[in-house]
Amino acid sequence: MELIQVTTGMPWFWTIVSATVLSRLFLFPFTVKQMQSTAALAPHQAEMAAIKDEMTAAQKKRDVLAMQRLALRQKMLYNKAGVSLSGMALAPFIQLPVTLGMFFGVKKLCDLPVEQLKYSGFEWVPDLTVADPTWTLPILATALMNVQITMSMRDMVGASPQMSHVMNFLRLLTTGSVFLMANLSSGVIVYLLTGIVMMILQSFALRQPAVRRMLGIPLIPAHLRQPAPSMMESLRFARKWWNNQVADVKAQKK
Repeated sequence: MELIQVTTGMPWFWTIVSATVLSRLFLFPFTVKQMQSTAALAPHQAEMAAIKDEMTAAQKKRDVLAMQRLALRQKMLYNKAGVSLSGMALAPFIQLPVTLGMFFGVKKLCDLPVEQLKYSGFEWVPDLTVADPTWTLPILATALMNVQITMSMRDMVGASPQMSHVMNFLRLLTTGSVFLMANLSSGVIVYLLTGIVMMILQSFALRQPAVRRMLGIPLIPAHLRQPAPSMMESLRFARKWWNNQVADVKAQKK
């Protein structure tokens, strides 16, 4: 970021925005690769789910031979779909360090602080090294984070049904994050806001059939897409899950 600021002479506000956009563009090919793999596996969802259930049962029985056999079946299924297991695992290992590196990099600049950051903000928060006294940035970031999670739920293919409910509970948790973000410096919130907006735009663009065809991402048939559950459905799921856990504990004690 310092290199961008020194070479361009941009104010620090726009330097943070530019660096965030560049980091998201750097990660974009890995996101596309991940989506290509997910879309290729979509027609095999039923078989993948069956293997997962059998694997869970084999793990409970500690049946090593069955687990090895199922792992081989899973590998053959991935090969059939033209998907590399290592390729799918690569994206998160690259995305996480870049995202966290940017976050802590901006935070360090604001915490030092770099003197110019005190005069490179905007109208209601001219000092990027302090928290937003109006809470506008934290509230906006929280709202957009909720939008981004909702869009991600609609784009999920091949995930377990439970994952949709987990995402719903994440939406609830984001409402509490406003109090955490209210204590962060405005420069860090600018980074978070820019990243969230970029992910929302990315999700919207990658839904378009023309964009998917251009990037070689197979279109997902409507019947393979998982409908996003309502919050009430997720609450009923959580209640049923808890009752099942209690029943299992009681059964083990007998």
